[in-house]
Amino acid sequence: MLRWKEAPNVTQDIRVVVIDDYGIYRRGIGTVLELEPDITVVGEAESAEDALPLVRDLKPDVILLDIYLPGESGIAVCQRLKTLSPSSQILMLTASDVDADLVAAIKAGATGYLLKDVGPDELADGIRAVRSGQALLSPSLASVLLGEFAQLVRNEPAPSAAVPTPMPSLTEREREVLALVARGWSNRTVADELYISENTVKNHMRSILDKLQLGSRMEAAMYAVRNKLVDDPADGADAG
Repeated sequence: MLRWKEAPNVTQDIRVVVIDDYGIYRRGIGTVLELEPDITVVGEAESAEDALPLVRDLKPDVILLDIYLPGESGIAVCQRLKTLSPSSQILMLTASDVDADLVAAIKAGATGYLLKDVGPDELADGIRAVRSGQALLSPSLASVLLGEFAQLVRNEPAPSAAVPTPMPSLTEREREVLALVARGWSNRTVADELYISENTVKNHMRSILDKLQLGSRMEAAMYAVRNKLVDDPADGADAG
């Protein structure tokens, strides 16, 4: 089953497609997001077979995608959706907290990964975050990707001239922001933790990416692990 509706003629609306095999859950997501003035659910699908033509035709801003779909996994579908609509940001919304699923989803092109126990406000904020290009993870899963990053760092060859600008170029506040972002925290959560505004966090992140000549939050997280702004998960495991 697939369905779509005409979106209101409000250009700033974030157009969302929901792909999940449970109709009740899809309806629930729609009901929750109807309360958000800048988010509109423009279509829904229960399988890969239905989702592919829907996304091809609608080209939504954000796709909410479950991993468990009939016929084809959400991870495999993720790659195909990115081919059909490269500008769409994919936010995995799933019950799976399996490490391998998270890593596979990010490698397949997902911009974010949230568990289904997320609250309505967190979901809406997550949609806005991935729409703006921010990488987003459930905080409980951030250590998994940090582990992947740390493994890559341990396997890297000796640094070359291409390594980003040295750490001392960052202010103390920028280091604090980067360390929290590397743990998978959203801008709002970082702002609450540091008692600053969300816009200030965004400004710090822009400055960080500019100073370090990096292109994304994911690259910044990798940089943070490399420069030991966050603990290497392997070290924590050894300590335990």
